[in-house]
Amino acid sequence: MIRLKIGELKPGMILARSVYNQQDLLLLEKDSALTKKRIWMIKTWGIDQVSIKGEPLEDNCTDFGAELENKDTIEKELKAKFADVIEDPVMQEIMKAAGRQLHKRLSDPKKENEPI
Repeated sequence: MIRLKIGELKPGMILARSVYNQQDLLLLEKDSALTKKRIWMIKTWGIDQVSIKGEPLEDNCTDFGAELENKDTIEKELKAKFADVIEDPVMQEIMKAAGRQLHKRLSDPKKENEPI
């Protein structure tokens, strides 16, 4: 399995894991072949990486899930994403909910761990 950024995807590649949006709705099932339209759809949902079937090349392999495994790193990433609105109490609650969702996705191997 290879984790690739959206810009690296090509039509014909096969998904190694199902792709879900931020609301946990299924976008594409595991074993789906990518097309230009499906790549565009994934991108428009704000997903920037997916798992593709195949063997990683040493110079092309990045384990994004491992980068986000600990709580401190997740909080740091979320604070960076919410930096412009962090003072708003409503946005703070949304950030907390996003953190819980990300922790849930990282602990569930059946779901694709897409960034919030």
